[in-house]
Amino acid sequence: MAQKEMPAYLLAHNLVRCVMAEALARYQVKLERVSFKGTVVALRQYTAAMGQAHSRKKRRQLWDNLLRKLARDLVPVRPGRREPRAIKRRRKHFPLLTRPRHIFEDRLTWDR
Repeated sequence: MAQKEMPAYLLAHNLVRCVMAEALARYQVKLERVSFKGTVVALRQYTAAMGQAHSRKKRRQLWDNLLRKLARDLVPVRPGRREPRAIKRRRKHFPLLTRPRHIFEDRLTWDR
C-alpha cells in the first residue's frame, strides 16, 4: 500500500501546485506569497461546490472565484524572518542517553 500511497501523494501535491501556478499566471502574484496550505483548504471547499454545480458555466465561475481567492489571500511579506530548528530547553531533568545502555551509568542525583 505504501508503494501506491506515495505516487498518489505526489500526484495530489503536483495538482495543488498546478492550481497555484494558474492563479499566479492569471493574477501576476509571486509564488512565495501564495500559501500551499491555504490552497489545499480552498480547493477542498470549492470542490464540493463544483461537484454540485449543474452547468459548465457555474463550474467555470466557481473555478475563477477560487483562483481569485488564492491570488487575494496572500502570505504577508516578512523580511529577515528566520526560524532555526532548535529546542529551547529540555523538558525532562534526566541526562541525554549519549552512550549505549549497557555502558551508561545511572546517577542518583541529577545535574540541573
